[in-house]
Formats: sequence, C-alpha cells, structure tokens
Amino acid sequence: MGAGRRGSDVVGMSAPRERIRRGDIWVIEPAGFPKPRPALVISINPVNDFCPDVLLVPLTKKAGPLRIPMAQPPEMTGLEVDSFAKCESLGPVHKSQLKKRIGHIPRGELLDIEEGVRKVLGL
Repeated sequence: MGAGRRGSDVVGMSAPRERIRRGDIWVIEPAGFPKPRPALVISINPVNDFCPDVLLVPLTKKAGPLRIPMAQPPEMTGLEVDSFAKCESLGPVHKSQLKKRIGHIPRGELLDIEEGVRKVLGL
C-alpha cells in the first residue's frame, strides 16, 4: 500500500457503515435533486460488496404504467406512504449517496420489480 492509504480503502473509498444488500430500501441524496428520496437496491450482492456504485430503482408515490406497487407494510419497507418502484428510472448511484437504510423487501416482491425492469429494458 502507498503512503497515507489505510487498509480499509477500496477503490478510493472507506469501508461502508453497513452492508448494502439486494432488496434494501435506502434514503439517497441524488446529485442535483433538492431533497432525499427512497430507492430500492437491485444490484446483486457481489456488485454491492465490491463496486463503488450500486444499481437502484427509485421509489415514488405516483402510480404509472411501468411502476410496480410496493406491497409490503411500512414496518418492513420504512416508507411512510403507499409507494411504487419506478422501473423506468433504473440507474447506478455511488455508495456515498446512500444515507440511511430504512427497510428491506422479501425476494417475492423483488421478483415483481425485476419483471418491471425486464419490460423497461426489453429483456
């Protein structure tokens, strides 16, 4: 290791506060957006563990043709209102923009969101 580098540094960033897992719901602070937003992690755990970015689907309270309703109760999701996964807005976000994990959804609900992402991507 070079001078001034700590062993916990990976790809120029310090070790995360907690593990980021597929299915987690995080409050994020997207660059250029005026307020924090909830988002669902859909990247696989090895990507989440070793890459500086994760793939997220933003969550919104507005329904739409490519948006999947979040079926789990607020106690599980941490969301304050009925929400929808914005599958059409899938994208990478640097881990530094993830501010607080507020919930997690089970594999069954993640399957519905994965299907929405497949439709958006034409897969």
